Amino acid sequence: MVKHRKAPRYRFGLKGAFHHAGQAVGANVMVRDISTHGCELEHAEGSSNGENCELYFDWQGAHIGVVAQVAWKNAKGHAGLRFLRVDQESQARLNALCAQLSRQPHLAPHHKEAPATRPAEPAHESKAARSAPPLAAPRSAPVNQESERSRRLVPRYVSELRGYLSNPTTGATINVTLVSLSISGASLHGSPLPDAGQTCELQTEWDGRQMMILCNVVWKTKEQAGVRFSPLDEETGKLLRRTCANLRLEPPGHILS
Repeated sequence: MVKHRKAPRYRFGLKGAFHHAGQAVGANVMVRDISTHGCELEHAEGSSNGENCELYFDWQGAHIGVVAQVAWKNAKGHAGLRFLRVDQESQARLNALCAQLSRQPHLAPHHKEAPATRPAEPAHESKAARSAPPLAAPRSAPVNQESERSRRLVPRYVSELRGYLSNPTTGATINVTLVSLSISGASLHGSPLPDAGQTCELQTEWDGRQMMILCNVVWKTKEQAGVRFSPLDEETGKLLRRTCANLRLEPPGHILS
């Protein structure tokens, strides 16, 4: 029952992208309220109880992605999600978001859209999470392929985007596939790829719009390389976040810069 919730929910009202299981393109939804462990959506038609899904939204210029399960739904297109998996940085941002929203009144325990059997959420939001300060940007530091396997500070998304990687040192341009993508870097497949430490320019497109991104190669294998993006201009940053919001979250264990 709602009254047994240990993590308070807060009114939110932000648009997001909702992906049904196995769906590559998300549907637009409204995140009506949110906590550190779940949320309620509007316009989530077609969802099924127990279905695994993914939710993505932007908050204060940061991209948040979670893997969730539909805990309940009703005939009005409302659905309650229980978060199953949240990467490290998204969880920190989610904590900071709820800390900021905590200054608003909590939702009433039995607001009229809630079904009578909505499940309890399992964990209590910590005092530290409620008082978390705004997040600083991730620190840029040299990395290698093995350290990237465990770091996973930002959400990674499965991508088959095609593009070109130009090496200004040699003047060479090669065709590449963006195997995975995040708002801070990409994993590329192609040959011959530049060595680690090289500064390159990556060109790709989404929905007919071109992206040109300066990046640094941080690791390389025979036919794959990880690149970290240099600081992005505002327009490119918005387009990159919009691109990621339309891709599927990458399972744990993959490597990406």
